[in-house]
Amino acid sequence: MTDRTRTPAHTLARTQPHAVLVILNLPVPDDQRAWSQALALRDAGARVTVVCPAIRDKQPGGDQVDGIEIIRFASFEGQGALATAAEGVWTATAAARAVRSVFRTSRGTRQLLQIGNPPDLLFPLARWARRRGIRTVYDQRDVVPVLAASRAGFNKLTPVFLGAERRLIAASDVVITPSEEQRSRIAELYGRDAVIIRTAEVASQTPAATPPPAPTNPANSDHSSKTSNHSASPLLLGYLGVIGEQDGLTDLLDAIALLRLHPDSTTPFRLAVAGDGPALPSARAHATALGLDDLVTFHGWLGPGEVDPFLDSIDAMTVPDPDNPFNHFCAMNKVTHAMARGIPIALRPLRENTRLVGPHAYRASDMTVRAFADAIAKLLADSPESRASIASGARALFEAEHSWAQYAPRYIEAIFRPRRITSPHPA
Repeated sequence: MTDRTRTPAHTLARTQPHAVLVILNLPVPDDQRAWSQALALRDAGARVTVVCPAIRDKQPGGDQVDGIEIIRFASFEGQGALATAAEGVWTATAAARAVRSVFRTSRGTRQLLQIGNPPDLLFPLARWARRRGIRTVYDQRDVVPVLAASRAGFNKLTPVFLGAERRLIAASDVVITPSEEQRSRIAELYGRDAVIIRTAEVASQTPAATPPPAPTNPANSDHSSKTSNHSASPLLLGYLGVIGEQDGLTDLLDAIALLRLHPDSTTPFRLAVAGDGPALPSARAHATALGLDDLVTFHGWLGPGEVDPFLDSIDAMTVPDPDNPFNHFCAMNKVTHAMARGIPIALRPLRENTRLVGPHAYRASDMTVRAFADAIAKLLADSPESRASIASGARALFEAEHSWAQYAPRYIEAIFRPRRITSPHPA
């Protein structure tokens, strides 16, 4: 007997909204922010397609993971100013072509386009979408003009990046951003309100049986396993993230060198560095020049399933990002990852990171390397109970104010809100 109450498949195809997310600098599901948003849209009843580059061992073509359609276009990662500019133009062109093709499969349905930067070169695509009645969302993950101004070789292009940013914001119905610093800047420059969507889904624990990734530096492969008795083995400090000029890894290595001579540094420690980027070779060379090969392990880029074990393996997170205008805008993933897991954090006093952690971290008194070394020394000298208390406060703050459970409903409400946001008011 036919079930007359069941909605025909062709009717569902016409009524189900189609959300297309496009990102240019990472594939999914590696990009945790885009992946969490895609899953939230799926759970809200949308058909979801993510358009992203085929890099980090991903292959071009179509795929489907957890009910999310993925279109990966051929791409590359440029090194240096000219190659990075070529990468930006190529990825923007390839992504726009793929997005237009995907939207042709859902004509006649409610459509939504979300553009995640960097870079901000997809404003023509946003204009194209708006002309066709497609709701447009701009996810400003990074402040590209400020980043360009802080990097040698890119600072002369700052006016170009400002123009692209202005056009993309003007072509968007909704602007979302991960930081209060970015929200305030957008309101001041463009008179637009941005909704703060700070974090992505962050696992709070991993099964203890999962081993940490093996180090890629053979010289450092003899580091002993962690045990619950930290007096029997060195405390393992961690660094996690992209390793670029603005990320401060060489400053962290300088701080580690100072700690060997620090009057309060009696607790043995090691440093594990997880990540990759253009500054990694120079960081490795810097560690060797400082005589730190016996203290520092470089794990390289962590693939899917390797980040959680790495976080489980460390005793504290170090956040060495230096004092430049761009870093003050960033709500850093390594900070929220550590907060979610109750890992103690030593960091420099960048404005947005300070907002994130409140009093629940070992914060340097100023932005110098010496002050950062002092903050790490304080963490090392504290009792396990004191470190656990500070980390517990950070985890409670994360769960109350910064977790994806807090932001997922706000994200869905913001991007499907029927009216356009045009004037600044609190998010």
